[in-house]
Amino acid sequence: MSRSGWRRALGAQAVLAQASWVGIRLIIGYRALFEGADPVFLGALASSFAVPALVAALPTGRLADRFGGTAIAFSGLLTAAAGTTAMLVIPGLAVLLAASAVIGLGHLMVMVGQQAFVAHVSSGGSRDSDFGTLTAAASIGQLIGPPAVTLAASLTVPPGAAPDTAVGLMVCLAFSALATPAFFFLRRTDAGLRRIRRHTDQPRANVAGVLKAPGLWRSLVVSGAVLVTVDLMYAFVPVWATQQGISAAVVGMLLALRAAVSVLSRLGLTRLISRFGRKSMLIVSIAAAVLSLAALPLVGVYGAIAVMVGLGLGLGIPQPLTMAWVVSLTASSSHGAVLGLRMTVNRLAQVTLPVAVGSFAAPLGVLGIFWVNAALLMAAIAVVAGSDAGSPPGVDDPA
Repeated sequence: MSRSGWRRALGAQAVLAQASWVGIRLIIGYRALFEGADPVFLGALASSFAVPALVAALPTGRLADRFGGTAIAFSGLLTAAAGTTAMLVIPGLAVLLAASAVIGLGHLMVMVGQQAFVAHVSSGGSRDSDFGTLTAAASIGQLIGPPAVTLAASLTVPPGAAPDTAVGLMVCLAFSALATPAFFFLRRTDAGLRRIRRHTDQPRANVAGVLKAPGLWRSLVVSGAVLVTVDLMYAFVPVWATQQGISAAVVGMLLALRAAVSVLSRLGLTRLISRFGRKSMLIVSIAAAVLSLAALPLVGVYGAIAVMVGLGLGLGIPQPLTMAWVVSLTASSSHGAVLGLRMTVNRLAQVTLPVAVGSFAAPLGVLGIFWVNAALLMAAIAVVAGSDAGSPPGVDDPA
């Protein structure tokens, strides 16, 4: 398949899979609130999505190196659909926790599979651009998912009533089903990549070898801090909206605005990095997220528009940059493994930090939750400032 062909197929899959993912993350927050969940439970719910990845991310990355990222992503879509179906037909807070863990495993497989495919198919100067394409498609999914799910869930209930979460989950399930056919367009390209890798002499590094890559820990820490911010936003924005008297449909549109800004922020990203450097782009964008998180508890619905623009920049730009940063530190035979390791660190942050933030900041409500999150991102800025992330993008894989 041509470069433009696999980009279109992968982009379509990423859009639909991400729309399903963020729709689920948002709608189960409303279901949990309806069943009487408190901030501590919401933090546990956010963590439950990440628990399976603590043991599965690195093996998933190795499987992607061996069998191809497209097959792993396809299996992940089926797994996530199974978890969504269980959540749809079986009520209860305990089921929310268990089903969210299954969905989290499926989403992990989708993300690692797609990222490994991009890492294997790209090289040199195309890497930032290709990861930018993947993450832009994911942001389009984030743009589509929240309004589609919340509007559909609001159509069947009276104005001002809680959304119908069953309808919302069915929309998410439909997105997952529509994402699966892309596998049949991508597998031929992936098969060719596997044949090429089998004829190279590059050994697969073990975990210790991957961890020894200079500067790897810094890229992993920054990546984890940014991703956990996305999780906390989806978990706690419904709490902020409930306190402000803002409807679920409006919340969906605000989150869609954030996603739209993330998409726009990735246009021309390669040129921006070439001009200003990866380190400068990371510092400036994460600083925008810090300011936005600090402001969110203090504003109403109109102020939230500006906040979502800031979060769109602050959460949109760093994700493709940290992916390319991580991949540039390892050989091509270990790209899936290092992306799995990245996901392990991300999920460790997702397991520990939401519960910690929810417990520590619960007495202060949403003010404490978002301000503690802003402090985490300030620490990430310090890590970037001490790194060599500004190295020219597109450096060839080390031998």
